[in-house]
Order: sequence, then C-alpha cells, then structure tokens
Amino acid sequence: MIAVSQINVTIHREFRSQTSVIAPLLLLSLISLFGSSCSPKTEQEKTATSSYQGIQVDSTILDYVIEGGGTPTLVIGSHIYYPKTFSEELKNHLQLHHVDLRWFAEEYSPVNLEAYGIEEIVADIESARQELGLEKPLLIGHSIHGTIAMEYAKRHQDKISGLVIIGSPAKHGNQAFDQAVADLWETAHPERKILQDSLWEALQLQLAEDNSNDFAKAYVATSAQYWYDSLYDATWLWDGMTAHTELTGHLFGTVFHDYDMFRDSVKLNTPVWVGMGTYDYVIPYTLWQKEYKSIPDFSLTLFEKSGHTPQLEEPALFNQRLLEWASSKSLITPTP
Repeated sequence: MIAVSQINVTIHREFRSQTSVIAPLLLLSLISLFGSSCSPKTEQEKTATSSYQGIQVDSTILDYVIEGGGTPTLVIGSHIYYPKTFSEELKNHLQLHHVDLRWFAEEYSPVNLEAYGIEEIVADIESARQELGLEKPLLIGHSIHGTIAMEYAKRHQDKISGLVIIGSPAKHGNQAFDQAVADLWETAHPERKILQDSLWEALQLQLAEDNSNDFAKAYVATSAQYWYDSLYDATWLWDGMTAHTELTGHLFGTVFHDYDMFRDSVKLNTPVWVGMGTYDYVIPYTLWQKEYKSIPDFSLTLFEKSGHTPQLEEPALFNQRLLEWASSKSLITPTP
C-alpha cells in the first residue's frame, strides 16, 4: 500500500515536470488519488428534498432528484453536484432529472472491475431512463459524463431527442490528449501559471501537515486550470458528495484509457451540441473539431469567459446559447 505522502510527492514531481500541467488528472481522477472527505447526505436532508428518490441497479442505488419544468431532460453524473451548476432560469425551460452514476452513489455495491466498462455504464443509464419513464429526453453530460453520454447516444440514439455535452473530452488517456493539454497550458498567462504553482505548493504543505487526504483541497488547488476565475473556490460544489475511488480510478485508468470518441465512426442523426470553455486547461476545447461527417447535426459553442463549467461560470450566456440551439431543433417550445 502506497502512503498518501508518497502519492503526493509523485504527483508533485509529475506536476512540475509538465510545466504545471496535470495532464492525466480530470475532476474524478483527482478523487481517485486523494479520495473525498465530503459528508454523505443525511436522512434529514433527504427528507427535505421532496423529489429525492433512488433507482436500484444490482445492489447499488442511483439516487436522483427532479427540478424544474418543461422539456424532460436527463442529466447523468450526480444528483448532488450538478443541480448546483445549472441556473434557476434554465429550469424554467427544462425539467432536469439529475441521476447518479455508480461512482457517486451513496449506497454502493462494489462491481467486478474487470467486467465493468462502457457497455455496463451505458446499461445503467438506460435503466435509469426507463425507470424515470423518460420518452426521448434531452440527454446532458458534463466532463467525463458528457463523453459517457456520447457513448450512450451511439448505442441508443433512438431513445433521446438530443445530446448536450459540456466540458468533455473527445479524447483521453493518450498522447493526443496530453499534447492538447500541454499546448493549451502553454498559452496561459504567466500569472496564471505562477498562481497554479503556488496553489499546488500550498497543497503539498497542507497534506504534509495534517495528512487529511481531502479531495476538496486538491480540487481547489487546481482552480487556475479548472476555472476562468483562477482563484475560484469550488469546495461548496462537493459538499455532501460521496465518491468511490476504486471505481473512478478504473474509469479513467482503464475504461477511458487511450480513448478516442471518433475512432469508430458511428453515424448519429441525433442533434448534438457541445459547449466548451476556452479557459478549461484540464479538458481543452481544441480536442473538438467544428464539424464531423459522422454527426451531420453538430454544433460547437465556445465560452470565452469560462473554464471547465460554463453553465456555472457564464449562466446567462450558456442558457441563451443552449436554448437557442434546442429551440432551433424543436427540442423545446420557444419562449415569447
């Protein structure tokens, strides 16, 4: 077993050697390295959320929460994290069904990792869609969940009306991904790079002193790469979260190792909208092209004052662009 301090030193050396780029580390893979000290939702909190419910897959419960009104929309990933990122205005147009995937499930039964891959993850999403009674919903995924949403669409495009991908990698765990991260970080302002070095140094000292293994600290320590506001404190987003590190490690280290979304050409007739922040140095927007022959109805929107989470960083503009697209595809009813 590797001690936390040994892991910290290893990551720190890699961090420095890549000119302050943590190329292999995404939001969830940070969890797999540092773990999460966030507290799970209490019974009182569950009771206070009237639409809090769960879906059983095997012996794991995928909790979900339903917010808003309008076009039925399935948001995969976490019923705790993602409701915090979408604005109330958007919920006037979309009925958001936020559902956990297994790595964020509070009531979790460990899977056989050797037998758990993309097909099994997609099957969980399809089970959730059926259980929720969603007939051709709009499907939304952010970060790695957007990549997973695309894999679902490849297999079940007849089950959704449209696909929304936010801050997600089209490639991951290979040289193309690492190079894109390094190239984009090279363009970052020197002050941002200096700040990132300082934040990471401070994290090393914190973990050396209390050995808390606190994911929130690790996430905040990469704020200069995740957010347009390089000092943004995202700790609040992780309050109440549960994460299963052996599964997140498997997700990034095996399932999405040497991944290329378009390696196998599967034609999608479903409308696809991709939103990327130009200040996202963890998932570079440069991984995406402006068009794809395999997706005739493809739209790419860049947010010039956003990092990894444009729906939270530029909510008004994000809502406008997303709803304009959805309305143009007759996915929602246009507002007066």
